[in-house]
Amino acid sequence: MIEFINQLRAQREASEGFKEENIIEAAVEGSVQRLRPVMMTMLVATLGLLPAALSHAIGSDSQRPFAIVIVGGLLANLVIGIFLMPQLYVWMARESDIPGPAEADQGI
Repeated sequence: MIEFINQLRAQREASEGFKEENIIEAAVEGSVQRLRPVMMTMLVATLGLLPAALSHAIGSDSQRPFAIVIVGGLLANLVIGIFLMPQLYVWMARESDIPGPAEADQGI
């Protein structure tokens, strides 16, 4: 996510120069574009683990806690990755955080 936002910032700053609005726009656009892949991954894993998380049959005493923890972790990852991380990026981003075009070519 951070690398994707940095790429968007680099594209905007190459054409427009450094602006504080570019950081906000890149963070919003990056999180919106990454929402679908993250959401689909989380939904597939959650729907696959839902029977194990809701099961009360014989043998579910060991599977149910693991499934609940994994589903909770996926939901927390969605909230942190899509909503919290871009906000923290906007608060902490500086002009010198991403390499310029000359530095990127040299691998610095």
